[in-house]
Amino acid sequence: MRKHQAEHCSIGGFLSIFGDAWSLLILREALYGVTRFTEFQRNTGAAKNLLSERLSKLVDQGVFERVEIGTTGSRFAYELTEKGRSLAPLLAAIVLWSNEHIYGQENAPTVIRSKSTGHQVTEFNLTGAHGEIDWHDIEVVAGPGASEAAIKRLGAGAQMPGKSGS
Repeated sequence: MRKHQAEHCSIGGFLSIFGDAWSLLILREALYGVTRFTEFQRNTGAAKNLLSERLSKLVDQGVFERVEIGTTGSRFAYELTEKGRSLAPLLAAIVLWSNEHIYGQENAPTVIRSKSTGHQVTEFNLTGAHGEIDWHDIEVVAGPGASEAAIKRLGAGAQMPGKSGS
C-alpha cells in the first residue's frame, strides 16, 4: 500500500500497521496474555526474523511496549499498551463474525465471554452520540483529514451494503 493511501484512508492506515496475518496473530496472542518472544513464535508459527520485524513495527507504532525483564543479559517482554489493548473489541468482532459465517456457533473454535457476568457475547452494538445504531444505518463520509479524492468519492456519504434508501 502506498503511503499516500494510508494517510488519507482510515482502513488504509490500519492496514499499514496490521495488513498481514502475522501482525493480527501476534495481537491475538498478546490479548491471550502472551508477552515473550518464544511464546509468540511457538503459538503463531512465525519465523524468528519475521516475528522480530513485526514486533519491532508494533513497538514503533505504540501497540506494544518492550520491557526489559532480565536481571542478567537482555531479556524482554512485549506488553500491550493502552493503544494495543483498545484493539480487543476489533478482534472480538472478528471472532464473532468468524463463528457466525465460517464455523457456525456449534463449531466455534473460540467464544467471547463477559468477565463480569460469565455470559457468552454473541453480538456487539454500535453506539453513537444519540444511542445505539444498527449497522444498516451506517454511512461513510469524508472526514476532516480526507484527501480531495476521498471528498469527491465520499462527500455525500457511501452507503454500507444492505442499507435501504429512502
